[in-house]
Amino acid sequence: AGAPWDAINPEQSAVMAGSLSPAEAAMNILKNKKVWLRNVQCMNDYREVEHGIDCLVSAIRNENEGQRFKDILEEIHPGMLKKIVELFDGWIPDLRAQTYITCVSEHPDHEDKFGRLSMWRAYGGENPVAIVMNPEAFESDTNALQAYTHPVAYLDTDDFCEEFGELADRIEANREYVKEMGPQVVINYLFEIFKTFALCVKHPGFLEEREWRVVYNPALASSKHVESDLVSVNGVPQEIHQIHLRNLPEEGLENVEIPELINRIIIGPIEHQAVLGNTFIKLLQAAGCKDAQ
Repeated sequence: AGAPWDAINPEQSAVMAGSLSPAEAAMNILKNKKVWLRNVQCMNDYREVEHGIDCLVSAIRNENEGQRFKDILEEIHPGMLKKIVELFDGWIPDLRAQTYITCVSEHPDHEDKFGRLSMWRAYGGENPVAIVMNPEAFESDTNALQAYTHPVAYLDTDDFCEEFGELADRIEANREYVKEMGPQVVINYLFEIFKTFALCVKHPGFLEEREWRVVYNPALASSKHVESDLVSVNGVPQEIHQIHLRNLPEEGLENVEIPELINRIIIGPIEHQAVLGNTFIKLLQAAGCKDAQ
């Protein structure tokens, strides 16, 4: 989504390529110390959000798991189900139109030297570069950016119904606690869960991407630390949002600055590897990285 790809493992994480070549995007990130979040409607597969919504609708309509979920909610807080459905339905247009994300991929240790062939093929382009990041920035317990990290779940409609059934099980197991919370608090929680389902469920055919998403929706909650801009990407003028790679320790946001964010950079298979390698050594040195080579 407008950045180079490759990194979050339990130890590392990597950003996927978007409109610029990965090398250009990586250079801009290092020089400008910003990461773009682009509209979900501009993703490679514009129907990705629709898949999550379709799974959710199918699960709610399911005669087994869906009906059990509805029955449990109706028993605990009568009338609440209708309210949560109306609330979520009302927000679907904004989830489609006003959600901005950047995508990263889990980066296992065994990929440290060469990266992942399928990702080079899908996102490498003519000048492939992967920024491998340390994961601590994604783990900050903070609301400073109003942007949150989610793992993508790779589910078809049947798999999703099973997950939905497990949600019903958890509500049932904690029936008294859920009842004490009151209907509005439960509605708020379920809205967040439904929103995550819609934005972070992909078809299992994409499983090897091992994707995580940083999700920002200014219509729901905006941050003074995330700025918007109007740019042209592949000839399409559009709004983007930008996260500054700077720590805000007073608000709990840490480990996002360069050089602490970056674990390594992998130059992909290309004729001019040496040129790119020397260029990124200089970019890393200028960004304050020791032992850049």
